[in-house]
Amino acid sequence: MHNTARMLLGVSLAGSMALSSMRIQAQESTARSTFEAAAQALGGLERVRSVKNITLIGYGEWAYQFGMANVTASPNAAMREIAANDLRRVYDLEHGRFQQAERRNMLFTFALLPQTSWQPINEVLDGDIPFNIDLEGKRTRVPRWGGTAWHLDGVHMRRMWAMNNPIVAVRTGLDPTSKLSNERTEGDLRWVDVTVKEGDKFSVAFDARTHLPARIEWINPHNNFGQLTFTTYLEGYAPIAGILLPMSYNTKIDWRGVNYFRMYVDGYEVDGKIPDLAAPWAVRLAPEPIDPILVQPITPIKIADHVWYLKFGEQATIAFEFSDHITLYELHRKPMAKLLIDAARNLVPGKPVTQLIISHAHSDHIAGIRVAVEEGLAVIARRGNEGIISDMVTHPSPDYPDLLSKNPQPLKFIPVDEHLRLSDKTLTVDVYWDRMNSHMADGLFAYVPSAKALVEADMATAARTYQYWADNFEDNIDYYKLDVDTLLPVHFGTVMTKAEAIDFIKGGVKRARERCVEELAKGNYHIGCPVLSNRY
Repeated sequence: MHNTARMLLGVSLAGSMALSSMRIQAQESTARSTFEAAAQALGGLERVRSVKNITLIGYGEWAYQFGMANVTASPNAAMREIAANDLRRVYDLEHGRFQQAERRNMLFTFALLPQTSWQPINEVLDGDIPFNIDLEGKRTRVPRWGGTAWHLDGVHMRRMWAMNNPIVAVRTGLDPTSKLSNERTEGDLRWVDVTVKEGDKFSVAFDARTHLPARIEWINPHNNFGQLTFTTYLEGYAPIAGILLPMSYNTKIDWRGVNYFRMYVDGYEVDGKIPDLAAPWAVRLAPEPIDPILVQPITPIKIADHVWYLKFGEQATIAFEFSDHITLYELHRKPMAKLLIDAARNLVPGKPVTQLIISHAHSDHIAGIRVAVEEGLAVIARRGNEGIISDMVTHPSPDYPDLLSKNPQPLKFIPVDEHLRLSDKTLTVDVYWDRMNSHMADGLFAYVPSAKALVEADMATAARTYQYWADNFEDNIDYYKLDVDTLLPVHFGTVMTKAEAIDFIKGGVKRARERCVEELAKGNYHIGCPVLSNRY
């Protein structure tokens, strides 16, 4: 290429880059004007900028396990929820900190004490440091990404909950360190995407008529879906200390339109006295905690010929070895699911893992399903669970791609109505419908006749404290005329004899009935009372 041509090309590229830069600057300027108009509508630009802190006082309700823990997997099943009373949200704008504190209580029959005793929750984000505060005031750092089967947590989620407040969201949009982009109009809403200086992203939708923030939206990775989109609807603005604040926050997810978290406001305090939410140096200097699941060794325990109990911590997966393949009963969340599949493959080299039996469709038991499908495993589950499994493995995850997103595979589904026999010359396994379980209507358990072993999840061993569906274990054994010596539970990571399992159930019934008496003496009609049992 001649020098003149190179010079002209360079000029052309420089001009294009300059035009692109000017275009981006113009878009940011327009978007910033949208945030300035919102600030004016919320109480005036200077008033919004002068706010030091806001404390929201109210109560709320969470959808347990993202709406996945109902008695069936049908979208029409009644939602199991968690109450969040004594709720406080502290938005410390002056120091860039946020606190969500509440007392949580299951609004359905649950088998553990803390979750049915208004468990205190105190979660804080100081800049980029997430930590929890216990009742004694001890502060403990938590992982950047984390959570439980029903509750996503970490830096990103806590920052997004902070952004739910319209004053915080607008102040963030006006911050010169934030990048604004993709302004667009959808009906009466004007959307703007925001990238904060730490890199987290969210979107704000403004009412084109009032200029008030109407929705806050963000994305977070999720074990069972790849990712979820959260949208908070801000409603019922009211004047508080010279600014407008919403009296209703309703956060939905992009799966079945579930109302994931509803927050009702009793009132606000603006620029009042707030707790010191600074992360202590011990917390700041502490290494980021490692996910406990990553340090749990998998210990294969041979229960009988061709039956293995893959124990890790207080959980387990059960492997059934047939002539030319291995079938698993349950997996667990990523990355443990892949490790368990690999461990099963190593039990008998040369035998592939080809099938996965799902006990039921609750989030903690169906975890790892996307890993299983990507690995090509056929899924054996109660027929009524096919829809939810299909929803999960086809849920798009472009922002946080997992293995299934990168390598899509079709769902191979094997339905069970009441009984399915898996059998060859090596082993026979009977898969049965778990009849009359108030915790799950579409559950499956497995039985190995040669080992007289019953494999279950949430049937006899849902939790260690209470037993509210106590007859379920022996009723199924009697109904299907099974000869059981050994119980292989998914929870607890402990193999039991049948006698030990029955003693365990009896203890849970006794404790549940004692709890019912205690609560009734307080005038509290506790959920799950009276305990219904014809056997214990």
